[in-house]
Amino acid sequence: MKYMYTYLLVPGRHHLLSNFMHDYFLQASNNRSIELIDGSQAEFDESICMVWAITSANHQNTRRNPLAGYRREAAVDEFMADLPCQYLTYHINDIGQSNRFADYIIKSIEVESRGSTLLTPDNTIVATSTPSVIELFETLGYKIAPIELSSRQPEQYRAARAWDILLELVAAGNNWRDSESYIQQMHPSSQRLLDRYKLAEQIIELHNDPLVGDEGDITETRDYEKYRQSFDTGAERKYAILGPHIRPGRIIDIGCATGSLLKQIDNDDRFRESDLYGIEVAKPLYDRCLQRLANGEFRNENTFFYQRNIMRGKLFPDNSVNTSISISLTHEIDSYLGRDSLHKFISQIFQQTAPGGVYINLDVTCPENPDEKVVIWLNHLDGQDADDQEYAIDRQTDYSEYLGKLSTLGLFKRFIKDFRKTEGDQIKDYELFEKDEQYFARLRRADAVEFMVTKDYQDSWYSEMHERFCYWPPSEWQRQLEAVGFSVDPASGAFQNDWINQNRFEGKLKLFIEIDGQLVPQDWPDTSVLMVARKP
Repeated sequence: MKYMYTYLLVPGRHHLLSNFMHDYFLQASNNRSIELIDGSQAEFDESICMVWAITSANHQNTRRNPLAGYRREAAVDEFMADLPCQYLTYHINDIGQSNRFADYIIKSIEVESRGSTLLTPDNTIVATSTPSVIELFETLGYKIAPIELSSRQPEQYRAARAWDILLELVAAGNNWRDSESYIQQMHPSSQRLLDRYKLAEQIIELHNDPLVGDEGDITETRDYEKYRQSFDTGAERKYAILGPHIRPGRIIDIGCATGSLLKQIDNDDRFRESDLYGIEVAKPLYDRCLQRLANGEFRNENTFFYQRNIMRGKLFPDNSVNTSISISLTHEIDSYLGRDSLHKFISQIFQQTAPGGVYINLDVTCPENPDEKVVIWLNHLDGQDADDQEYAIDRQTDYSEYLGKLSTLGLFKRFIKDFRKTEGDQIKDYELFEKDEQYFARLRRADAVEFMVTKDYQDSWYSEMHERFCYWPPSEWQRQLEAVGFSVDPASGAFQNDWINQNRFEGKLKLFIEIDGQLVPQDWPDTSVLMVARKP
């Protein structure tokens, strides 16, 4: 039986389009036929209707999906301008890795078109060069036009694919227009779009960003649901600390997580006339902010959220921000990007702060005397001892069950093995010893506090083992803030958390210093620091 097809479905992210694709579809439109992956020909009826399925259309500003769906659709419109066939464009939301991907596209188009575009194996050819996608559509009975793909096994291509062109653009950097490689195969519709909105620079920055993963996350291993819960439940307590120092006007929460702190500000009538901005780089958290905004959770109509990496440059013009806030952010900059980046961040904050404005930072802290030797008692009876197995922790494994069974002594042994190992920055200056059937560790005060404040992050152990909490004591924070021009408010300083003392330290650890061979008890360490810095 000979089929006459109506639709040519082109699924893909479509961040760039190529000259080869244009010639390929032009020939199919003129001939009303197309060669299939098995070498046979498929013919179309009176005309071809191309159906562009823009996948992951709800994702943007990440390496895998740098451009927003509406930008990609605009390029498709220009691309199709001189092709002699009809076309339709549909946005397909991301569903992650799924064997239902092909079926999801077909059904999404049916729903979005309100049943006017029904794609079946009897009326539709699927044009794709991605082997995994080909397999999924073939399982549903669809015939495949392979575009650039010339051989399935091994995979061989007769032309550069659009994503190959994008990666070459990234490799070429700001000189991409002069490149002699794949970039010359980019279709003019894509090049015009990149030039018009300076999108090439955005793509290059995203791919060269050392902080953000492929999907726009700081770390691929963080349990964002637990992370979200911790921010939501602690927002009121944190606002009680920060609120008195916030100045009205343009207020920015940098690393805003789920927008919970901005919600507290929004509830405060002092800031009813202010503009509220939330900046978040991690896509799962940014999506939650947008959802809350769409749900009408914010009274202030001038509440905005943006997905940005603050290390790409100033977010706002000089002297334009009345209050900048960062919570649990600066230790991540120091841990992942280094001390120079932390200096750069502080300088950028000062530049964008308006005269009389304020920068408020709440984060973990280092003790004032970090190199002093201390002794910590480690409870060895509140769980199991750690095994001696030498294994490298990885992002795929959930260690929480194993870690949850360990004693405090066992956790210390595991911490010593895992902490900052990838960075080559492990704690090596320590001594573990037994005295009167009790276990102790002698080490730097900063390293002792590092273990004390990190040991209970067992749900995200892999991530936390990369992050150093004890980086600057309050005195160094003051020195660095004053060095760029800030004046530090007397309200600044380190403080303890009674809940942490009672639930994470008591009965598990004791802190001592040694005087004449005797262990002298010490108070619990400060674990947090508040810095309030004003611009004269």
